[in-house]
Amino acid sequence: MRFSITIIFLIFSVIIFGQETKSPKNINQAIRALDKNLTTEIKEKLTKISSDSLLIFYKNSESKFDLMDNWFFKWTQMSTTVDASLGKFYKKKGLEIPYDMIEVVLRTYQNKLKGNKAKHDEILKTFLLRQQKNNKENEIRYVTDSLSGFYIPKNLDDAINSLNKIYSDSVKLKITKLTEEDYVSGNYRFGIGLWMRNNWQLWGGSRLSKFFRDNKINHPESMSVVILESYYRYLKNEDIRFDEQIKEYVEWEEKSKINELEREKKELKEKKETFAELKIGNVLEFNYKYGFSNQSQEDKWMDDICLAKGILIEKDEKNLKIKVKIIESCDKKGIVIYTNDNVKIYNNETKKWSDPKKRIVKFLKNEKSAWFELDDWDLE
Repeated sequence: MRFSITIIFLIFSVIIFGQETKSPKNINQAIRALDKNLTTEIKEKLTKISSDSLLIFYKNSESKFDLMDNWFFKWTQMSTTVDASLGKFYKKKGLEIPYDMIEVVLRTYQNKLKGNKAKHDEILKTFLLRQQKNNKENEIRYVTDSLSGFYIPKNLDDAINSLNKIYSDSVKLKITKLTEEDYVSGNYRFGIGLWMRNNWQLWGGSRLSKFFRDNKINHPESMSVVILESYYRYLKNEDIRFDEQIKEYVEWEEKSKINELEREKKELKEKKETFAELKIGNVLEFNYKYGFSNQSQEDKWMDDICLAKGILIEKDEKNLKIKVKIIESCDKKGIVIYTNDNVKIYNNETKKWSDPKKRIVKFLKNEKSAWFELDDWDLE
């Protein structure tokens, strides 16, 4: 069974990295991308589905992994990629969880399709407040039996018992008529698998996720696979074989580490190729990595009428860095090239991370130059 799931992960990675759809840089660009590329059929589905079900609606697809789902994984950096601008956009606004980013975009786009006001900022605010509430739970999340109003199972047996209460008898009967592989592969990514990862806090951390990590199972999707495999075997009156599941996962993780190293080598190679393509005198477009000098600059950028530009004047081949002279910034302060807003400082005495005592923001005005990371700029 683990072999089959591994193949699914590998296929999924190939699809993601083969996808050419460039990540939008803000919500307006995301809406335009969806509007341009989604079929009429999918748009109609979006208008009819409850907003609470938006995260799982695209499971109803003829393809194994829906194209739109792959875009969101790439756009929000749910899988490692060199281009995740939409994820960076939301992280600057304080939203950290990729699934929340996806839901904010989908709810905003659904409003547009229904002819309503988009209300993106209101939707985002709701998710930020929920995230703040979750942050307060962090101190107790690994011991408490409840998070965000949901009971958290304490171990695998408790998770099986909890699933048994969720499923109706008729659904249980249908499950027993499936093969284990069909049941798990049809539910681990979406449906009940997604529900468990979200509500049992397998991503954010909980006593259940701690139980799995203590047993060497670290990835939330793998946790949900093990729960589903175990529940199926429970319904079929079979031995759960948890030790066997752990062994298979550890073997899979070792293979994944090898694949990760290969991916990192590939990314470095691509980065070097991109660096080599850049020529002195190229006009580049700024990515606003550290935010904006003011609200007006951000508003203009959201509408694609404020694209800060610079000229490449020097290259550091050893460190793959570029020196750029600003020629356009849409604001007299220039562009923000550093801010410590999201920086944490570690205190060796208290052994805790804290915010800096003083806010530091560095600007770069027109006609001034500085060294940048390669991904701070795009070739125009």
